[in-house]
Amino acid sequence: MDIIKMLKEKLIMLETIIDKTEDEKELKSFIAQRDELNIEIGKETALAEVAEKAAEKAAAEKAVADTKALNDVASKSVLGTQPKIVVGDPDNYKGYNLKKVVGDIDMLDVNATVKSRFKERPEQSFKLLKHFTDLYQGAMASPVQGKAAMQEGTNSEGGYLTPTEQRAELFAYVRELSVTMPDVTHIPMTSDVMTIPAELANVGVAWTAEEADATASNATFGQVTLTAKRLDAFSTSSNELLEDTNVPGGITAVLLSQFTEAVAKELDNQVLTGTGSPVSGVFTAAAGYSEVFGTGSTAFSELLESNVRNIIGKIPPERLDGAKWYMHNSVLWSYFYGLKDGDKRPLFVPSMSQGVPGTLFGYPVKQSSQATSTSGAGATMAAFGNLKGFVVGDRLTNIKLFADPYTLGKSYQTNFYFFTRWAFAHALPGYYGRIVTHT
Repeated sequence: MDIIKMLKEKLIMLETIIDKTEDEKELKSFIAQRDELNIEIGKETALAEVAEKAAEKAAAEKAVADTKALNDVASKSVLGTQPKIVVGDPDNYKGYNLKKVVGDIDMLDVNATVKSRFKERPEQSFKLLKHFTDLYQGAMASPVQGKAAMQEGTNSEGGYLTPTEQRAELFAYVRELSVTMPDVTHIPMTSDVMTIPAELANVGVAWTAEEADATASNATFGQVTLTAKRLDAFSTSSNELLEDTNVPGGITAVLLSQFTEAVAKELDNQVLTGTGSPVSGVFTAAAGYSEVFGTGSTAFSELLESNVRNIIGKIPPERLDGAKWYMHNSVLWSYFYGLKDGDKRPLFVPSMSQGVPGTLFGYPVKQSSQATSTSGAGATMAAFGNLKGFVVGDRLTNIKLFADPYTLGKSYQTNFYFFTRWAFAHALPGYYGRIVTHT
């Protein structure tokens, strides 16, 4: 029981006794006891007030300490101080259990294709995750104050080299997420500018009479220049995800998925419908062959069977091996589907198996959301041919990652910026063509 409360109850009882006591000697004794009791209550009250103030001070100091501890944890999680490595544990890399990430990939919010590759190629994925862990920890260790403060060429601010073997694996992820990358000619670049030959005319042969001079015939070549341009990828992550310990290291897998998916999408955009910066795509460039709609025809709905047939006929037969169609999914199903030849046979034959493309005049059809979907004057409806004549160069050895935990700090989010370099060129435009509306 509270001692002050007990003393006050005793005081009340004593007051009652005093009121009823008539003997003068006893009354003096009870009054003396009351006075002593009041003094004791005063002392206990004073001690209680001191203890209360001390408790309040301790609570305030504890609150400050707890806040500092929480800030330290957040700082360590968001700004890069990682858990200690368990010595001798092969599953850990810089404090992250990356083998567990590969095993628990289904728990993470990553692209299905990336998940599949993790499971099919765990060793290669493990190496790439290590590299993204280096990128991530390097970026978080030196976060930028905002986008304007980023210096893409400064390694100490998040830029790190990508080893050759990891570069190949990274491009493999991009290829699987892209519509066009599996078909183009890929050239790893060792410098920001590279010149490559472009075929102009093939070597010819001729029948020559006995003892007559051979007919001179030389192949002629032009040159195209690959100039690497910077490609930025951007993603935002909640700091709760960065601090998540359910799948240690999972953030690196999420960043890998976001990065490769964003890059694959933009590469498709440039190869198909680029507008000149950094490249004109096969849908927009004058390079290659063109099959133009009839006079005045600017609507995709006016597509004819002859347009489909004619563009195939314009590609040299020896270059048709590996040829494919490329178009927007809405264009395919709105205009090509149902189109028939003179014998009432459908030109487009859909596939009944997921992942297997349908065929148009016997050639595979690849659908891309980056292709043109809207009619208009001079609009390309579809591209056809072998895209190995289109060259894509990569400078993935200087991939960089920056972290910005400040711009969206109020929302408890961190921005991530990726920087890579890519180059494009129409090296052999005679391998492909396009169906385009009248201008």
